[in-house]
Amino acid sequence: MTAALPLTETDAPGQTELPPSKNEGLKRASDGLAGPLPAEINDLSTARISEDAAQLLKFHGSYLQDDRDQRQALKKAKQDRAWQFMVRTKFPGGRLTAEQYLLADELATTSANNTIRITTRQDFQFHGIGKAKLRSLIQALNDRWMTTYGGCGDVTRNTLTCPVADLLPGHAFDYQELAQQISDRFMPDSTAYYELWLDGEKIMADGSRVKVTPQREESFFGPTYMPRKHKIVIGLPHDNCVDLFTNDMALEAVLDDHSHLRGFNLVAGGGLGSTYGQKETFARLGDRIGFLPPEQAIPVLEAATALYRDFGDRSNRRHARLKYVLADRGVEWFRDELGRRLGERLPLPADVPQYGVDDHLGWREQADGQWLVGIWVENGRIQDKADRLVKTGLRAIIAEVEPGIRLTAQQNLVLTHIPADTRPRVEALLQQYGLSAGGDGLSTLRRYAMACPAMPTCGLAVAESERFLPGVITELEQRGYGDDRVWIRMSGCPNGCSRPPSAEVGLVGRSLSLYNIYLGGSFEGTRLARLYRPDVRSNVLVDTLTEVFDQWKQGRNEGEAFGDWANRTLTFVEG
Repeated sequence: MTAALPLTETDAPGQTELPPSKNEGLKRASDGLAGPLPAEINDLSTARISEDAAQLLKFHGSYLQDDRDQRQALKKAKQDRAWQFMVRTKFPGGRLTAEQYLLADELATTSANNTIRITTRQDFQFHGIGKAKLRSLIQALNDRWMTTYGGCGDVTRNTLTCPVADLLPGHAFDYQELAQQISDRFMPDSTAYYELWLDGEKIMADGSRVKVTPQREESFFGPTYMPRKHKIVIGLPHDNCVDLFTNDMALEAVLDDHSHLRGFNLVAGGGLGSTYGQKETFARLGDRIGFLPPEQAIPVLEAATALYRDFGDRSNRRHARLKYVLADRGVEWFRDELGRRLGERLPLPADVPQYGVDDHLGWREQADGQWLVGIWVENGRIQDKADRLVKTGLRAIIAEVEPGIRLTAQQNLVLTHIPADTRPRVEALLQQYGLSAGGDGLSTLRRYAMACPAMPTCGLAVAESERFLPGVITELEQRGYGDDRVWIRMSGCPNGCSRPPSAEVGLVGRSLSLYNIYLGGSFEGTRLARLYRPDVRSNVLVDTLTEVFDQWKQGRNEGEAFGDWANRTLTFVEG
């Protein structure tokens, strides 16, 4: 089986007759994602850029934001907002080197707000960057082979996979390498990125610099790129640490009895974002489409991604994700159309074992006899606090030991390739700086809590998340629930960056100090939560959770997880 050449934009059947959205025209007229960016980024007479430039900047890995804590005071003083930028990297599989980490730490101190944010897509985000430092930060990252190209925007985002499967005993297949290959295949062709940020140069693997030949054509994406963002992961059923069903497209590993890879099930149509008041938007888990051998991974992903490119909604951006293509046209239609493009239909999906999840905290011996250790980072924010010097501690350990670095989809960090005789030193440094590898007083409930950044940086947030969830967990701990294993995920809006729709407990911002409570997702990521209580005030949020936790403890079957019990017994507002 070989992938047929993707259809071009003009060849694609079934295009909507509604007029395209404003963003479609902006992309088409952008000259390969350049548009007004060169002039506006270099204009330091103002701290912000125009809306058109801000939309194109996303493709380059950056968002225009402002400090929302200062909005009201500045507005009252009749001053402009406190404009700043967020920059996001792309680390396929969450992998980077000690050298790269130390540079990121330095840049966070000198050019951002002195923190690094680990995202749920195994990336770094830098917040609070002034316009005058934006170009130098992106250039410095690229100098150490850390790109931001395609970190945001209507393209294929960072490719996820288990951060450590390639290192553990029993795995012969290199999922990290495949993640890199996928990332490379779907990187935009336009050289506008290199011209704008890197003086028209590409940094090669050996450190040399090569001048690019300016060009703006896109061999795969076409002049309007994707309808919206496109997320691809490689997942393992026995360790669904990447929440594979929540992505636009996934390769679900199918293993034999000896843990050797037989091939993949293609999963398509997942996604968690929605818009309040828009019934045509909703969270959805992906469907298994068919089975493919490992060597067909790239051709099949290419054909399936081209299918989304050609049939995705380009008139309504809120309805533009791949999940709506499958919801509207059906899984069988997708299988048939994909088969037509590949030349033959994929075989039926293969059976997989029962799902499980590993957050990869703690010590684990690698297949080569070295060690790795997963370190908990609260809500992914690498920063120093009185009780945990996470930023200082990680910098000290990484500078001394020079381990490999892997980022997890739970916003934590793994240090790898630690020699056995170095482990005691790392353990001592972890204790010195108050870092937790899953023990050390870290409650089970807090270990499995996740929040998106929300206030004060995210322009989409309508409620607090990262700054609010730790206090919620503290209250629950004080009431005696700290030892309970429950996924609690909070987001400041319904876009779902911290994946609350697939959590056992999803807390989604409705407006300031108001949240919707979703319950009943599975711990393993195979079932969505449902709306249990809408519009719950923040001051009674813990009371509401306490009530259902008590019911769970009194009425659960032996060993029954909270999400399974909630799904089985509770009455929901939806469904």
